Amino acid sequence: MPAFHLKTTECRVGVVGLYNAGKTVLLTSLVNHLENHDPDRFPLGKPGTSVRKFEPVPPDSGWPQFNYAGFRDALVHSGKWPEKTRDRSMYACRFERTDWTFSDVMLKLYDLPGERLADAAMLGRDFAAWSDHILNRVQNDTPYRTSCEPFLAALATSEPTEEAILRGYKLALANLILSFKPLISPSTFLLDVKGSAARPSSPEELATARVAGLEPGSEFAPLSATVRAAKPELAALFAARFERYKAEVVEPFLHALRSCHSLVVLVDVMMLLAGGVGMYDDNRQILRDLFDVLDPGESPLETVWRHAANVLLPHSLRPGGITRVAFVAPKLDLVHPSDRDCTLTLLKRMVGKLAENRDGLTARFFNAAAVVSTKLMPGGEGERWLVGVPYRGADGRKTPPGAEQRFRVSELPDDWPADWRPGQFAYPEVYPTIPTRKDCPPEQINLAKVLDFVVE
Repeated sequence: MPAFHLKTTECRVGVVGLYNAGKTVLLTSLVNHLENHDPDRFPLGKPGTSVRKFEPVPPDSGWPQFNYAGFRDALVHSGKWPEKTRDRSMYACRFERTDWTFSDVMLKLYDLPGERLADAAMLGRDFAAWSDHILNRVQNDTPYRTSCEPFLAALATSEPTEEAILRGYKLALANLILSFKPLISPSTFLLDVKGSAARPSSPEELATARVAGLEPGSEFAPLSATVRAAKPELAALFAARFERYKAEVVEPFLHALRSCHSLVVLVDVMMLLAGGVGMYDDNRQILRDLFDVLDPGESPLETVWRHAANVLLPHSLRPGGITRVAFVAPKLDLVHPSDRDCTLTLLKRMVGKLAENRDGLTARFFNAAAVVSTKLMPGGEGERWLVGVPYRGADGRKTPPGAEQRFRVSELPDDWPADWRPGQFAYPEVYPTIPTRKDCPPEQINLAKVLDFVVE
């Protein structure tokens, strides 16, 4: 390894996924493996490649530090998975790879709340276009239309008022939350700007406690073309609030993603199977909206400029632009080993076209487990038994850590069914298995392959 480097390769990687997809766990395990790299347990690049001179560095200005130490401690000593991402955060580090001769690595990992993905459709649209987009989805999807009946009724009155429309829309959003529908926009109704998440409650209590916008007095809701024409002052008021919300919440979030070189997109295949066809459709639509807004990929001229900039410019001035996407099916340890290849098939069938239709974008598909917390237990013919410490009891409530138990998991289908109901497939949660010793990273599956792909 030379004593100097001709350049620093800065790799900005955004990690996105909807609620409970495992972003924080993935990042915690990844940092643990980089900080205490063992080529046998975390193989990178050429055989025998090592990470050396690993050094955490401060995050960019305006970015909170990803709380790696706190998250790992919670996994080890509290026996619980980290709490969901409540705000954007960043982990930055610098290190050398023994297979990179003339460059060291500046790796920046961006952890972004999955709830904000539901707002992606705001970017590039004004208030009227966003309203039409949301109402088109509601009016043409029976489960959404059913949940939004209070709101649709408020819009249909002869004299709709601001108070009635906002109350109806907040009741609709509350119904969507309680029906496990992810298209909650503005997303601050589900996760506000201070990181406070909506707690299960009645629709009326949620509608009273939560805010559809930045704060009370700045709330907005989509308006139909009829209401916009009949109530131009109300439409203008909501439009102004919408633009402020977009500027303060949506644009910084999506700007951070657009500045990345690579994306890791977590698609929780097992959760979608357990949640039913409606959850599958909702997640797929949100990811389509996100890719429409981000427009990843590059032209041949942009490719030439990027390579030239990587050689000529300091790493801090090199252009962003997403050219690589790793689609990852996480929580592979919850699947019987004989079904693991099926997760890749399902992942490709669901999101493959998102990358295939974009020029200058390289995509790859992975199945992975950031923390392996189960082991195989042979069962009877055709049975799928795993062993782990159950996280929830039969009633769905969280239980204290206890002894290992065996549990049966569903067989994965070869393809997404044409229809399936919630609960038809089951993949129980288990407590994390993390070594207490801080320099001993957890067992993982394919996490090193994901990192190798997104770090060019």
